[in-house]
Amino acid sequence: MMKTGCDIGYIRPNMPTRILIPIAVLSLAGTAFANHGPGTSGGSSSVVSGETLKPGTWEFALRFDATEFEHVTHAEVEERALAAGEFDALRRAFLTTLSVSYGVTEDFQAGVELGYYYGQDFVSAHVHGGEAEADEVDIEGLADLWLNAKYRFVKGKPGNLAVFGGIKLPVGEDEVMLDDHRVEASSQPGSGALDLRLGLAYSRFLSSRVTLDASVAYTHRTPSGDFKVGDRFDAGVGVAYRLIEDVNKFPNISIFGEATLVWLGEDAHEGEENENSGGTTVYLGVGARVRICRTVALTVSPCIPVMQDLNGDQIETRFKVAVGLSFTF
Repeated sequence: MMKTGCDIGYIRPNMPTRILIPIAVLSLAGTAFANHGPGTSGGSSSVVSGETLKPGTWEFALRFDATEFEHVTHAEVEERALAAGEFDALRRAFLTTLSVSYGVTEDFQAGVELGYYYGQDFVSAHVHGGEAEADEVDIEGLADLWLNAKYRFVKGKPGNLAVFGGIKLPVGEDEVMLDDHRVEASSQPGSGALDLRLGLAYSRFLSSRVTLDASVAYTHRTPSGDFKVGDRFDAGVGVAYRLIEDVNKFPNISIFGEATLVWLGEDAHEGEENENSGGTTVYLGVGARVRICRTVALTVSPCIPVMQDLNGDQIETRFKVAVGLSFTF
């Protein structure tokens, strides 16, 4: 019933003029499409860049995502559970993620990513004997591990086109309990299942200071026991502008805007789909990226949902903020 999503990934602070790529664009390619973590009903999805790290280059990125949701009281949760059979709500969620990536060749990079999730005031109500009872718990624990890769097969004047993908290993916490029962997999820090993702990313210069990025990706979820989290599709486009002409002058500041779409499939329990899960959300975001020096970059990116077409009865997202710090050597 409750879905969550997290958006994390690659940042390239030492890339010459290509630094125009949007902050949120650069801070993806990793767990950006997880269906657990901040983003119940689908969190904001950053656009993936078509660029790759230079050969022999390491990147370490630390990112913090915070998501605020529609606030509902215990009484409202119980009332909505009576109408829907059950109802889940979350006040806010936080995800801290560390990612490490390496440029294997000129056009190929690989990486690994791991996060820690905290969901504040998770409330779940189920109907028993015609009455609804709401229980509350804070959900926290290690998130699942993502192994990621990206291969660029077009570069130069037409722009940079790359295919990217990843596999999620179920190493995270998936046994958080609520009263006398286990919280559903879609609301756990780790889903307990293997996930696969495949996507396509494109980047190019529109001028010496302006860069365009676009990407699409599909994440396939596998079942964990008798529960399956719904699949996910992400699409986005972003445009960034570098304020300073000299790319080698520090601090160097870029601003960006992006639009992203997230579609989530319905969850399923014992083969029966949950009609109060999944849906489509469109987000608009703006942000700024500061290259403090050649190897260090700081990014800040807030976004808001401008359209939420959710299935059945679910809580809505109010806003989301991401802050990232990257080091490239």
